[in-house]
Amino acid sequence: MYSNMYKIVTEATVIGIIILVLGKMIMGLTVNNKDKKHPKGISFAFFSTGFLLHFLIEYLGINCWYCDKKCAVKIKRFI
Repeated sequence: MYSNMYKIVTEATVIGIIILVLGKMIMGLTVNNKDKKHPKGISFAFFSTGFLLHFLIEYLGINCWYCDKKCAVKIKRFI
């Protein structure tokens, strides 16, 4: 039980960091050079969005459903 929760929290943390990095990169590319002010808390918002979204997707079973469906299609194509 605890190892599964540890795995999900670790995955959610990694996804949160990835969303944070991608969000900061995209904001850096799209915000005008003259106006480099970012809203306060944007880093926290990016990280928490990725973390909570991954946690919610795992909790609702969407990830498992998607992977099972995708794997079933690949197996059918292979056979």
